[in-house]
Amino acid sequence: MHPRNRHKDYLDYKDLAHRQQGLSRFVFTNAWGGSSIDYSDQDALQELTRSLLAEFYNIVGWQIPSGYLCPPVPQRVDYIHVMADLLALPSNDTPGSPRLPVRGPGVLGLDIGTGASCIYCLLGAREYGWSFIASDVDQSALANAAAILAQNGLETQVQLRLQRDPSRILRGVLGREETIAFCVCNPPFHESLQYARRSAGSKWRGLGKEDEQGVEKNYQGQATELCCEGGEVGFVTRMAEESSRPRFRQACIWFSALLSRESSVEPVKQRLGELGARRRVFELCQGRNVKWVIAWTFIDRSVRDVQLRLVTASPGSCAEPSEDGEKRRKKRQIVAAIESPEE
Repeated sequence: MHPRNRHKDYLDYKDLAHRQQGLSRFVFTNAWGGSSIDYSDQDALQELTRSLLAEFYNIVGWQIPSGYLCPPVPQRVDYIHVMADLLALPSNDTPGSPRLPVRGPGVLGLDIGTGASCIYCLLGAREYGWSFIASDVDQSALANAAAILAQNGLETQVQLRLQRDPSRILRGVLGREETIAFCVCNPPFHESLQYARRSAGSKWRGLGKEDEQGVEKNYQGQATELCCEGGEVGFVTRMAEESSRPRFRQACIWFSALLSRESSVEPVKQRLGELGARRRVFELCQGRNVKWVIAWTFIDRSVRDVQLRLVTASPGSCAEPSEDGEKRRKKRQIVAAIESPEE
């Protein structure tokens, strides 16, 4: 796990259940004498997520409707920390000084497909104080996200936006003059519901739970969360192509997406190279579960630092103090005049 991940050390579920009473009925002693839960039990998973958010991030009242994907908190916050490493500035003017993640509400991100859980916005707001635009094609998911945000005083820090056209990703969400520091996305994994069922069936067989789950209940998640044309490669490729348009390529410092299959990394990376993007790939390992974050930008590093200093020139960030309006205007002109070369 990432060095800043609060979950990198061993967590005793029994100890957590003493403080988060709702978890206690799901915790048992496993064959090795440790405490565990049944990871095939959706109620147990939701209660674990609720408990972790309450215990470590002071998120209250978190819940999602039945049938929606329940996010694993340690892995999702690892993704947030990866983005924070990309959004880092030198701590001072000394050559070679360490780069520190930027913090504060001036750092605006876009969460594509935020879902009913709104997980990335919650974690980004709590860990780094960031602000978000959160989009989804599912109005019910956004309604649930709105309720969570309201209970935690984050409704002004996170703007929820309905994507009315499922064939679009950035278009219809970002305004023509809007700029953001970063973008996160957990795309639909599968090409169809049939693939989703098959994948879930393999997972339950590995856990010895296939008979208990049954044919129709062997996978969790709404269709829009699970599958799309071309699966995750198709989705992220379309996202990459939209991001390369003149309207968007300078509007975001770092685009990114989470991939569930190692085989998906190379075709996405190749297409990004064809589009002229600089690319970074990060591996997120938690036990036997591995995911990949692919991040890309069309902006040169020196220009990225200038842009980050502009968006983070507010109390609580590691950016330089605010400059007067004329200096800001000149920096914006410089940024707009520089075209990032291909990698």
